[in-house]
Amino acid sequence: MQLVGFGILLMCLLMFSGCEEKTQEAMPLKKKQEFLENLTLQANNGEVLVINQKRQEKGEFALLESKPSILENLSITSGMRNIKILVFFTTWCDPCKGILPHLDNLKNQFGDKIAFFGIPIDDLVGDVENFKGAVQVFNVENLLNMPLILDENRTELFKALGGIEGVPLIALYGENGEYIIHYLGAIPEEMIEFDLTQNLEQKGL
Repeated sequence: MQLVGFGILLMCLLMFSGCEEKTQEAMPLKKKQEFLENLTLQANNGEVLVINQKRQEKGEFALLESKPSILENLSITSGMRNIKILVFFTTWCDPCKGILPHLDNLKNQFGDKIAFFGIPIDDLVGDVENFKGAVQVFNVENLLNMPLILDENRTELFKALGGIEGVPLIALYGENGEYIIHYLGAIPEEMIEFDLTQNLEQKGL
């Protein structure tokens, strides 16, 4: 009788452990939030993004408790006056792979008016033996056609965001660095196209 009870207990522990591992893989761990001021991210094509976080006025409630507020509170600029599009992804994420051809379509449609920047975060949400090797394989297998940000300052951005809720996470910032909108998950290409068109038309571009 005791052996049966022990066996049931062991099975329950194993099931709980498996669920916990899957949960950690799907939901990135929270990171301590940090304030960003002139944080530079260098893409592998040499382009540099400068990220600033707007300071709160006295009496305002802190905006650091929810992911949308943090994204909205960032300013992202570069040497080019175009719409910057950050694409957070992991190499094991199937929806991330699925959305890549649609991003290519948008780049072909809008040309130099937009610029995509891929930000892989495998090493920030779990243990990865060869992060850059995994990214290189992902790049080749998926014919990735966007500059990648692989430098160590990705960690500072990730900390400021407090982690992210999932991938792909796509965030758009205007030609002057202002936040436009962000999307979580594999969304229709037409939705991004509509928001890009609206923003460009408002700016007369």
